[in-house]
Amino acid sequence: MRMKGALIALGIAAMASTAPAAAKEVTVVVDAHSAPWQTGVNKKFGFGLGDARAPTVVWQIGLLSGLKLTISATGRTTTFGGGDAIGPNGIPDWITDRGMALFPSYYMSKRDGPIHLNQLVGCFVNADGVIVGQPFAIGSNAVVEIPEGASALSLGINDDKFSDNDGALTVTISMADPKVTVESSDAKE
Repeated sequence: MRMKGALIALGIAAMASTAPAAAKEVTVVVDAHSAPWQTGVNKKFGFGLGDARAPTVVWQIGLLSGLKLTISATGRTTTFGGGDAIGPNGIPDWITDRGMALFPSYYMSKRDGPIHLNQLVGCFVNADGVIVGQPFAIGSNAVVEIPEGASALSLGINDDKFSDNDGALTVTISMADPKVTVESSDAKE
């Protein structure tokens, strides 16, 4: 009986290890007025003039710490009505200085820099909307690791004044399903 169980486990392991990992994919729209996180819940992460709308929060993906999300974005925003339309990487010549607490980029790692005005940025949050880990830059493409305790991905624009923005970005988030392998040991009777 043990041998039969070991053969079944071995068969399952062979199927699991040869099957490609499926990907979960979610597409959302991030309005140009969206803050990357809620400042009322995250008082130590304040920025801007207080005129931003709520962030775009993605709950649809079951987040498992240690896995990576691939994020890609398209679309155009402006920093004021009638201004030049810019992509998810923001205005190339306008780097938001980390010394300026008016921008969300103030709280991001130097390895993310330079971070531009109107660039797509984000963070992971728990079920209460509290930031988990450190906020990060995204732009048109990024791969980010999910930290322990994250329940959702929160997305918005790197800006200090949101009321005069216009446009939107289409953001696709994908995560490979974890690959499960079953190993069998040969039990001797």
